[in-house]
Amino acid sequence: MFKELILNRLYQATPEEIVYYSHKYNIPLNEQEASALIRFIHQKKIDPFQEKGRLKTFQFIEQQFGPKTAQDTADLLKTLADQYGLNHLL
Repeated sequence: MFKELILNRLYQATPEEIVYYSHKYNIPLNEQEASALIRFIHQKKIDPFQEKGRLKTFQFIEQQFGPKTAQDTADLLKTLADQYGLNHLL
Protein backbone atom coordinates (compact mmCIF):
# COMPACT_ATOMS: atom_id res chain seq x y z
CA MET A 1 0.00 0.00 0.00
CA PHE A 2 2.80 2.44 0.87
CA LYS A 3 4.47 1.68 -2.43
CA GLU A 4 1.35 2.59 -4.39
CA LEU A 5 0.87 5.84 -2.49
CA ILE A 6 4.48 6.86 -2.94
CA LEU A 7 4.53 5.95 -6.63
CA ASN A 8 1.30 7.88 -7.26
CA ARG A 9 2.71 10.90 -5.46
CA LEU A 10 5.99 10.67 -7.36
CA TYR A 11 4.28 10.58 -10.73
CA GLN A 12 1.99 13.50 -9.82
CA ALA A 13 4.77 15.77 -8.56
CA THR A 14 5.16 19.14 -10.22
CA PRO A 15 8.44 20.94 -10.89
CA GLU A 16 7.48 23.52 -8.30
CA GLU A 17 7.06 20.81 -5.64
CA ILE A 18 10.39 19.23 -6.56
CA VAL A 19 12.10 22.63 -6.24
CA TYR A 20 10.39 23.27 -2.90
CA TYR A 21 11.49 19.94 -1.42
CA SER A 22 14.95 20.09 -2.93
CA HIS A 23 15.54 23.42 -1.22
CA LYS A 24 13.97 22.18 2.00
CA TYR A 25 16.55 19.36 2.08
CA ASN A 26 19.45 21.50 0.85
CA ILE A 27 19.66 19.99 -2.63
CA PRO A 28 19.41 23.03 -4.87
CA LEU A 29 17.51 22.45 -8.10
CA ASN A 30 15.82 25.03 -10.26
CA GLU A 31 12.51 24.58 -12.03
CA GLN A 32 14.13 23.63 -15.34
CA GLU A 33 16.21 20.93 -13.64
CA ALA A 34 13.17 19.66 -11.76
CA SER A 35 11.24 19.44 -15.05
CA ALA A 36 14.07 17.43 -16.60
CA LEU A 37 14.06 15.06 -13.64
CA ILE A 38 10.29 14.57 -13.83
CA ARG A 39 10.49 13.91 -17.59
CA PHE A 40 13.22 11.33 -16.98
CA ILE A 41 11.16 9.57 -14.29
CA HIS A 42 8.10 9.45 -16.55
CA GLN A 43 9.96 8.40 -19.71
CA LYS A 44 11.94 5.65 -17.99
CA LYS A 45 9.00 4.60 -15.79
CA ILE A 46 11.26 4.71 -12.75
CA ASP A 47 10.33 2.59 -9.76
CA PRO A 48 12.28 3.87 -6.75
CA PHE A 49 11.61 0.62 -4.91
CA GLN A 50 13.77 -1.35 -7.33
CA GLU A 51 17.53 -0.95 -7.18
CA LYS A 52 17.74 -0.68 -10.96
CA GLY A 53 15.36 2.28 -10.95
CA ARG A 54 17.23 4.04 -8.16
CA LEU A 55 20.58 3.52 -9.86
CA LYS A 56 19.28 4.86 -13.19
CA THR A 57 17.91 7.90 -11.41
CA PHE A 58 21.11 8.59 -9.47
CA GLN A 59 23.13 8.20 -12.69
CA PHE A 60 20.85 10.67 -14.45
CA ILE A 61 21.16 13.13 -11.56
CA GLU A 62 24.94 12.76 -11.56
CA GLN A 63 25.18 13.37 -15.32
CA GLN A 64 22.78 16.31 -15.31
CA PHE A 65 23.43 18.02 -11.98
CA GLY A 66 26.77 16.68 -10.74
CA PRO A 67 28.12 13.99 -8.42
CA LYS A 68 27.53 15.98 -5.23
CA THR A 69 23.84 16.38 -6.01
CA ALA A 70 23.56 12.66 -6.82
CA GLN A 71 25.27 11.70 -3.55
CA ASP A 72 23.18 14.16 -1.54
CA THR A 73 20.03 12.72 -3.13
CA ALA A 74 21.06 9.13 -2.34
CA ASP A 75 21.87 10.14 1.25
CA LEU A 76 18.50 11.88 1.58
CA LEU A 77 16.61 8.82 0.36
CA LYS A 78 18.40 6.63 2.89
CA THR A 79 17.78 9.14 5.69
CA LEU A 80 14.07 9.43 4.89
CA ALA A 81 13.68 5.64 4.63
CA ASP A 82 15.35 5.28 8.03
CA GLN A 83 13.29 8.08 9.56
CA TYR A 84 9.97 6.62 8.41
CA GLY A 85 10.87 2.96 8.90
CA LEU A 86 10.64 2.14 5.20
CA ASN A 87 14.04 0.52 4.74
CA HIS A 88 12.37 -2.78 3.93
CA LEU A 89 10.88 -1.21 0.79
CA LEU A 90 14.28 -0.29 -0.60
